[in-house]
Amino acid sequence: MSECLADFFNRLPREAKLSFVQKMFVPSICANEWRSNISDVTTVHMKTQYQIPNGRLDIVILLDNQPTFVIENKVGAPIGKHSNNIDQLRVYGDWLKQTADRSGQRLAVLCLLTHITSPPETFKEDERDLYGSIPKVVRWSQMAAEVQAIARKGRLPLDIRTIAREFHLFLLEQNMTTEFARFEDFAAAIVYVKSGSRISHTFEKIYDHLSELGGPFVKGFSKDDAIVDFDSEGSVIHGWKYLSAAPLKSAYFAYGINLQPRRSLSIDSLPDEDSIFLAVGVETKKEMQLLESKSKDLGEDWHYLSFADYSLIVTFKPLHAALGRPEEFASTMIAWIDQSCAAVVAKLIQSLQKQYGV
Repeated sequence: MSECLADFFNRLPREAKLSFVQKMFVPSICANEWRSNISDVTTVHMKTQYQIPNGRLDIVILLDNQPTFVIENKVGAPIGKHSNNIDQLRVYGDWLKQTADRSGQRLAVLCLLTHITSPPETFKEDERDLYGSIPKVVRWSQMAAEVQAIARKGRLPLDIRTIAREFHLFLLEQNMTTEFARFEDFAAAIVYVKSGSRISHTFEKIYDHLSELGGPFVKGFSKDDAIVDFDSEGSVIHGWKYLSAAPLKSAYFAYGINLQPRRSLSIDSLPDEDSIFLAVGVETKKEMQLLESKSKDLGEDWHYLSFADYSLIVTFKPLHAALGRPEEFASTMIAWIDQSCAAVVAKLIQSLQKQYGV
């Protein structure tokens, strides 16, 4: 999505670029400063995956080769945390402020371009001190409306208007033109009400099988377990069962469906396609460190993912293959657990237990 936006933006004439930036990314509190400075700007360019010492920025807008706007793109994904538990928006805003100070530039804007993802409560235009740069929230629905308006501007070249129409159509197909429920969403919700009990029954079969595996998989239901849980923001349908693996205190096994993991989790190494997954997670700082150290021994099929409050190792398979016979979904997941995962999990847990007291 970021690349599509940059490709479209960089084709615009200079004046159209400046107008686009002003409408989309310039906070109201620095509008006068923006207008007073743009007359001297000769080049405007948007870059994606911009590498900095402590991360990689989704989008950067450079005015005369100087980073001026940092844009973090979040589509139904959480705001990431760095190792010191500071969210990535603050890290990126501080970097932009330092870069602007070195060049003598006064304007430095940190933008959250979002669809569904809610900005932090403190992410407001008057919180420059907290984020280093001036915060600005832009929604993809606003972006879609502006792209559509550009497509209708007769003064722009035909090729630009054609690309704008194609880009808007793409956003429409990706359900990015509004964050509110449409007719299709209500229809899907009504279908879910009718099918939810069958989904729950299917996932219950998987959960019951875990309870019979023995070892760290204890019999019965714990109050902290979930047979099935629907997480719309994370694009996940999943369940989990906590493991009995003293001295480990927070280990659990998770299973389910993740729609477009790469996009929903904003991690490039994950699959683009809708997937089924199996995972082992932990929630304490010590166990997170242990899991990270042991994850390197599991092979390329396993991914280590770290978040603020938990970390996990996870493996994926394409969802379409698992739904070839949808009525056998539970059996497919169970076979995967038995054939490829249960032994790996047992060995991993034993290794974590041994290392816990070291």
